[in-house]
Amino acid sequence: MKILVYGQERKWVSELQRLFRRDQIELCEAASRDIKLAVTDFPVSKMRKGIFAKIPFLVVSREKREEKILEAFEMGAEDYMVYPVSPKIARARILRIVKHYGIEEYLEGLKERVHFTPNEYRVLSFLMACPGKVFSRNEVLEGAFAEEYEGYDRNIDNYVKQIRKKLKQDAGKRDWIETVYGVGYRFMP
Repeated sequence: MKILVYGQERKWVSELQRLFRRDQIELCEAASRDIKLAVTDFPVSKMRKGIFAKIPFLVVSREKREEKILEAFEMGAEDYMVYPVSPKIARARILRIVKHYGIEEYLEGLKERVHFTPNEYRVLSFLMACPGKVFSRNEVLEGAFAEEYEGYDRNIDNYVKQIRKKLKQDAGKRDWIETVYGVGYRFMP
């Protein structure tokens, strides 16, 4: 995976690249179509134009004025870090964003192959956002539907049953959603 690093100090970028070697992530300083994330300084206005229109980005900047930080988030920044920031902390925050978008890409590809009802898709998306974490039925209801769901918490069982059936047809015999008896469900990648 390639991440564009724009407007950052060379020493910091070198240390970050060293940390990313084990993650199979390459940092580059030139834009290309296979960039999955951008780490930038101001001006963030460039991040919503051209090939950057759909690429998630985070800001690492010496600018710490509240209005500039808010401006970055209003422009769509995933995160904002005030320099100097440890390369280890930057790596952790970048990996969190990469993981989040990796799940979204997987879901979009899966959605093209498998027909989920809107409610099934909401439940699956919610569970996939925190792989390995166990959620009760009520937590799934609140997380996947907010306050717009008027059904029973036991309906989650039916959604999970249908999701499992569809995933098995698409991805083989393995159960991607585990039941933790007496507690709830968890997605296991």
